[in-house]
Amino acid sequence: MMSATEEKICTHGVCNCLADVSSDYCSPYCEGVGTTTNDTPDESQEMVCDCGHPTCIG
Repeated sequence: MMSATEEKICTHGVCNCLADVSSDYCSPYCEGVGTTTNDTPDESQEMVCDCGHPTCIG
């Protein structure tokens, strides 16, 4: 069991944000796409994350 001080990373494959306390995901966007990494290619055809958090590297 995870203690209250431990942080978990969002389960969405390309997202590096911290997950919400009550979820495995950081946002409704990530929860909607689940664990897939092939969801939104950008102009260079790299997979990106559209969770909207400014610190996300996905």
